[in-house]
Amino acid sequence: MHASELNCSEQTWTLGHHDRFVRSWLAPDSPSSSLQREIVMGVVHGLGDHSGRFDETGRWFASRGVHVYAYDQCGHGKTPGRRMLIPSYESLLQDIDSFLSRLRELHRDASVGFLGPSMGGNLVLNHQLRGYSPMDWVVAASPMLRAVNPPGPIRLALLRLLSHLTPDRLLDKPVDPADISRDPEKQREFLDDPLVQQQVSLRLGRDLIDSGRWAIEHATALSTPTLVPHGDADVITCHRASVEFVENSHGRASMQIWPDGAHDLHQDIQREAYLQSLLDWINAQVADR
Repeated sequence: MHASELNCSEQTWTLGHHDRFVRSWLAPDSPSSSLQREIVMGVVHGLGDHSGRFDETGRWFASRGVHVYAYDQCGHGKTPGRRMLIPSYESLLQDIDSFLSRLRELHRDASVGFLGPSMGGNLVLNHQLRGYSPMDWVVAASPMLRAVNPPGPIRLALLRLLSHLTPDRLLDKPVDPADISRDPEKQREFLDDPLVQQQVSLRLGRDLIDSGRWAIEHATALSTPTLVPHGDADVITCHRASVEFVENSHGRASMQIWPDGAHDLHQDIQREAYLQSLLDWINAQVADR
């Protein structure tokens, strides 16, 4: 079945005690002949993003036999609640755990893994490193482990102080669409999308810095097969931090550098080859288990 013929379903799920808006792209009844076991991909989007911006990705994988589910995180997209206000970093990890449990209930014998771009990459890595329920595999794409231009010591100290005084204060975080993708059409889609947010709270900004550093330092504890694809032209998240994480993982994580790749590899001009590389890697993990 061609990707354009697949439908996207929209629902509201309760994760923990909170409602989350969920999109799903389900594969045809019979998996493609290349897949020996049903595969389910959960998607955890990045900062200011939402599940609707994974429609092309969801259709691509579903047309090749992979069920895809993505939810709008707290404060994002069509999920109820105040925009960009997150009660805690830990609550984001708890949502992932609830989402994973729901996917395992729906697909009991499937291989269930997660794709997490940018902040989503930070979250899925920390989820696996901090003792939550194990995933079968993880793709942490352009993970937010360290910014290309991180705050210096004085700015970081000020951020820490203000994040305790006014944790929910929102700071503008403008993003140049050319940094997201080299595809002009994808740049226009980004600019025209009313659900895209370009802000971050002081608390979440602090927690992303701390959790990214923590993940790099504790990568040796990783036990989940993990792929870390990153464009070497990414000006948002640092691909060298991804390399550090992989080197510290003692072989549990694999690095995949995309020459000249922008931040959102699934939206960039090489996305067909990129998505195929992810599918090939996922199939290899499923075959090994």
